[in-house]
Parts: sequence; structure tokens; C-alpha cells
Amino acid sequence: MPELGKLVAFFDFKDGRDGLLHFSGMTACSETLSVITRRRFCVQATDNTGKPASTTPARDKNKPTLDRYYKSVYFILHDKFWIGHGLVNSDWAKLEEEFNHIGKPSPKPKGIIDSVPFISSGTKLAQLAVLFGLGEPSLGYYNNCEENYDAIKQCRDAMPILDMEKEKDMGSNIYPMISHLRKFQQPPEKATTKSARGSEPRKSQKLEGKENPPRKSLAESPSSLEERLLVAMKREDRVTFFDFKKGSNGLLHFGGMEVTSKTLEFITETRFCVQATQINGRPARNTPAWLKNEPTLSESYNRVYYMLHNKTWIGHDLRKSDFPMLEKECKHIGKSPPRPKEIIDTVPFISSGSKLGKLAVLLGLGKPAARLDCRNCQVNYNAIKKCRDAMPILDVEIEQDKESNMHPMISLIKKYQQPPEEETSILFGHEEETTKRKSPQGKVKDGGVRKSLRLKEASQRLKKKSM
Repeated sequence: MPELGKLVAFFDFKDGRDGLLHFSGMTACSETLSVITRRRFCVQATDNTGKPASTTPARDKNKPTLDRYYKSVYFILHDKFWIGHGLVNSDWAKLEEEFNHIGKPSPKPKGIIDSVPFISSGTKLAQLAVLFGLGEPSLGYYNNCEENYDAIKQCRDAMPILDMEKEKDMGSNIYPMISHLRKFQQPPEKATTKSARGSEPRKSQKLEGKENPPRKSLAESPSSLEERLLVAMKREDRVTFFDFKKGSNGLLHFGGMEVTSKTLEFITETRFCVQATQINGRPARNTPAWLKNEPTLSESYNRVYYMLHNKTWIGHDLRKSDFPMLEKECKHIGKSPPRPKEIIDTVPFISSGSKLGKLAVLLGLGKPAARLDCRNCQVNYNAIKKCRDAMPILDVEIEQDKESNMHPMISLIKKYQQPPEEETSILFGHEEETTKRKSPQGKVKDGGVRKSLRLKEASQRLKKKSM
């Protein structure tokens, strides 16, 4: 295989569900994977004459063809090592086809590093790469390239967790994960210019020599929708993920999700943004002028209370951040704050230094969502579900809590919880109590009252001296 060079190119070029062709590409340094330039766009497919294909939906007839962007694509890709998922069998062929249609010379790779052989290898790192999203299509198809890029960087961070040392490429300073991916490459046959569109059979089509298995009816399926809904309707089987923090735009962002405790099956979700308030319940003075029309928590209080009160709470830094802020806002608007039945905070689990805890951070547990602060709760929920899939990869024993019938990851996180002081003052079903201490003789003394009396006496003495 030829030398990698100083620049590599990540790219993805596939058919989208909207009928357009989605391109995303970036040029990066081969040693650090620092991004140098990136480009992404959607174009119409073309026919042999270079005109827009007749299959383009009517609403997208005004979209350009590749002829407008071919210089950018050529600059990003030509004479560089290409890195991506399914490049050999899909993206390269489609790219050549479109360049031929518009009568332009297509970019040629210096070499191709396809992630498909790596993922198909079944190694532990490959299994983690799937959890990180390598090769998984994103909601915006032109984001696939960035998803693969991020997944490869996360795999690099996961190598120490799997006790894998940095791998050098022939004594050079190539990025370790790129060196690792190259080991799985086989010299590919030159991709044909035949379009990859329609090369994969649809799920509804019959495979050669095989028939599609008959679909099970709802009544026959053991995990049918009806059964899941019946489980979801039991309130005692619910747990609530929630997040309540100040966002980058100055508003307070709330996100809450109710899920089943055993399988983490999604039930319902609520998220919104509100203004912070003062003690009198009015909007805070430091709220930006363009956000003065946003509501306060009083308008969404009932939804929050119903979702959180007397439930098991799961989240990141709930004890020190989210719950105190929620309690403060509820008092400002003159409402009683919801009380948890139990709090399961992920901070002790992440801080434990365990392999699964380190991996949870890479999967996004405790990390704020980019520009979507009200979705932090969903990020934590997805990370915990992925951690469950990673437990066999890291040889973590899966234990089911028979008493509480909790999800294995929730049971594991509970083991790291340390009962904080004055826990009874915030849990549901316990009255708030003032902090009391016992004297050596065993008599109970109210420390808070005695301290306030001493301060009052000291202030009176100062007044007498000044007179």
C-alpha cells in the first residue's frame, strides 16, 4: 500500500430518502486528524446527458446538480487517501458515474481505507465502533462523513480502555486508528462506473434461494406492542430521566423522559425552555431583551410535577446542580417542588475510573448536547442504553436486580451511589428536618438557632460600643 501522505480525505456520497444525492467531505491531517477543510451539500441526480434525472421529486427541481460543486469535490478528494464506510462498493462508483454524466474528470484516490472490513472483523474495538456510530447513517445524510470521523476519533480514545497500545504505521506518525484500519484492508478491485443505486435488494424483495420469513402477528409476538404498553402503564415500573440546566442562550432548559425501569422502553417525553425568575416570581432582570417573551416555569409546572414527583430520577449531577435549580425555581413561583422516590446520579459512576465508566463518557454520558441543551436528558439516556450493549464487550458481568427489577445498567450505576448527608430532606415521603446535633450529655440542641442567637448578641454589643 502506498504511503499515506500528510492529508487524508473523509467523504460520503449516497442516495438520500428525499431523492437527492448527499455529499459530505473533509480534508484532515493524517497525524492528528485535525480538520483542514470541509464541504457538504445536496444535488440532483443526473442522466447520461447531464440533465437532472426524471426521478427527482418536483419540490427539488430547483436544486443544483454536481456540475456546480465539482471543483470543490475534486479539490477535497483528488490524490488523497480516502477514508469512509462502504466507499469501495457504493460511494466511489456513484461519484464516478455522476462525474461522467456531467462530462468532468472524476477525482482519483491515492488509496482507500474502507471501514467495512474492520467492522466485519468482530473485534472488541470494532464492536465499540458500531456503538460510536461508525457506518450508521445519520438523520441528515450529508452528516454521515462527520459521524464516521467522530466515531474513528472516539475509537482512538477507547483503545486504552481495551488495553491496546498505540500502533505506529511503519515508523511514521500516522494517527493510530488509521494505522489500525489499514491492517484490515484488502487490495480492492477497481470500482466499476456502474451505479450502486439499486444494487442492494430491498427488504421487501425476495433474496436468491430464500423467502422472506412470515411476519408474526401482534398476538403471536412475545414482545408485542400491546405487552410493552401494558408494562408502560404501570407507574411503579417507571423511572424518569431529567435534566434542568441553564443553556447557552440564557434560558433554563428542561428535558424529561419517562421510561420503563426494566427495559428502558420509551414512554413519554417533555422538553421546553423557560426564563429564570426572581424571588417574587417575575422574570430575572439579566434575561436578554429578545427572550423577554419566553414563559416562566409557572406555565409548565404541572407537566414537570406530574413527570417527576414520587419517581426514581436518573441523570447527571442531579444532586448538586439540576435538583437545587429546580427547587429554587419552584419556590420563586410559589409552588412546592417535586420530590424523588430515589435519585440515581451518574457522577459517581463516571468518576469511578472503571472501564465501563470511561467508555460511558465517550458515548456521551454527562456531555451536553451540541446547541440543544434541552436534549441533554436524551443524550444520557442513549449513552446508558449503549453502555448496556458494551457490557459483554468489556467482560462486565450483567446482573439483574431481582428486588427492584431494574435494567442492568441502572442496577450497576446504583452500586456507585453514596447516600449524601440529609438525604431524607429531599426524598419523597419524608418531612424536611433542620440539622440537629447532640450534646455529650445526649440532649438534642438546635445548632442553627443557637448560632443565630450568638450572631444577634454580637451585633447588639457592637451597637453599644459605637454609642
